[in-house]
Amino acid sequence: MSWIFIASLKRFRMHDFIRDYGFVEYLQKNKVQEGDIVYLYITAPYKRVEYKMIVERTDISLREAFDDRAYSLLNEPTTLLESDKVVRLKYVDRVQTDDLCYCKLREHGFNLTMQSNRKLNEETAEYIEGFFNSASTLL
Repeated sequence: MSWIFIASLKRFRMHDFIRDYGFVEYLQKNKVQEGDIVYLYITAPYKRVEYKMIVERTDISLREAFDDRAYSLLNEPTTLLESDKVVRLKYVDRVQTDDLCYCKLREHGFNLTMQSNRKLNEETAEYIEGFFNSASTLL
């Protein structure tokens, strides 16, 4: 299964964190499973998909989650519940092309708002995957 997750560079130094650690963790709001593919859509200023990730672990407790606060750009900590779970996404590949901008995704079947993480339909997933090298090496 393929997903699109939203990454705001106003909230978190995503590029730096992935470069330094080779993964990123997200609050688990969907029914993602280990082995699922997640494409990270980077919001302003890029407004495009840039990363291909694979779900490495799900249902990580907040106690077990990686402490990534040093990369946060928020002045206040995020309020999380004890019951919240995190999903770990492992880096696979990165591309930087405007062919993966929101308007191009819409031309290929993506018709949802870019406000939350979503499962991708087959047409959009195939379009995005065409830009990534399946034989990529990890960071």
